[in-house]
Amino acid sequence: MKLLLLWVPLVLVPLVIHNNVVLTILIFTYLLGILAVSFNLIFGFTGQLSLFHAAAFGLSAYATYLAMAHWGVPFWLGMVVGVVFVSLVSLVIGTICFRFNLRELYFAIVTLAFSELFRLVILNWNSFTNGSLGINFTLTPTLWIPGRGVVPVQGTMMWYYLSLVAVVLAVGFYSRIVHSWMGRCFASIRLNDDLADTLGINVFRYKLIAFVAANAGAAVAGSLYSFYISYIDPHYFSIDQSLAIIAMALLGGSRYVAAPIVGALVLTALPHVINVNAEARLLIYGLILILTILVMPRGIVGVLVTGLRRPSRAPQTPERPRHAA
Repeated sequence: MKLLLLWVPLVLVPLVIHNNVVLTILIFTYLLGILAVSFNLIFGFTGQLSLFHAAAFGLSAYATYLAMAHWGVPFWLGMVVGVVFVSLVSLVIGTICFRFNLRELYFAIVTLAFSELFRLVILNWNSFTNGSLGINFTLTPTLWIPGRGVVPVQGTMMWYYLSLVAVVLAVGFYSRIVHSWMGRCFASIRLNDDLADTLGINVFRYKLIAFVAANAGAAVAGSLYSFYISYIDPHYFSIDQSLAIIAMALLGGSRYVAAPIVGALVLTALPHVINVNAEARLLIYGLILILTILVMPRGIVGVLVTGLRRPSRAPQTPERPRHAA
C-alpha cells in the first residue's frame, strides 16, 4: 500500500504541469522504464548479462504493427502477438544458451549474436519490413473509456496516463516475481549457480524463466514505444540501444525493482539538457557506465536508500567520573 502511494503524485503531474515537453519526457521515461525494469530481472536479480533485450524490444514493435496491417487485428491483440512471438524466440535462444551452460561473457556474446542476426534479417527483408527506411505507422491504438466508447489513443495526456499505468503494472508484476519463492531461486543463481544446483534448484529452468519473462516485458515496451512515436526501424536492434538499457539499470540501481526507472529518467532528460548528436550520446552513455560502476555501484536509488537508512549519530556526552564518598 505504501508503494502505491508513491505513484499518486505522478497521477497529478499533468494537472499541475501543462508543459508538453516535460510530459513527453515523462512518457518516454515510463516506456523505457518498462524496458529497463524488465531487463533488470535477468541482469540484476538473476545475474545474467543479456544483450538480446534490445532485439526483443524491436521484434515486438515490428510484429505488433505487421499483425495489425496484414491481419487487421486491433492494437492490443497485435501486442499479444508480439509478446507471444518474442517469448517463443526467447524460449529457443534461452534453451540453446542455458543448455550449453553459457555464462557471463559467453552468454552476452551469444545473445548479442542473435540480436545482430535479427537486425540483419529486418534490415534486408525489404518487401516485408521496408528495410533501412523503416515503417511509418498509419494505425493507432484504441481504448474503451466509459461514457465515451472506443477512442483512439492520441495526444500527450492520453499517452501519459497509458504509459503510467503500463509502468505501474510492470513494476507490480516483476515485484511479485522477485519477492516470491521464484525470486529467491533467482537470487541463489545470481550468487552462485553451481551452489544453487547442489541445493536442488533447477538452474536451467529458472534461468530460462527469467530470460523469457524479462524479454516479454521488453516486448510490451517495444509495442507501446513504437506506436507512441509512430515509427520503427532496425536501429531498435543496435548495440547503442543495448548499452542504453544497461546504463539505465546500473544508473538507477540494479538491486531494486523500480530503480531502473530513475536511470531511464536521467538518460531520457539528458539529451534535452545537453544537445549532442548520436555518436556523442553513445560516448556519454559509456562514460556514465564507467562512472556509475566506479563511484555509485549501487546506483542512484541505492545511494539514496543507504543514506536514509544510515542512523544519525547523536553527540555523546562524556560520562562524569564517580568520586568515592
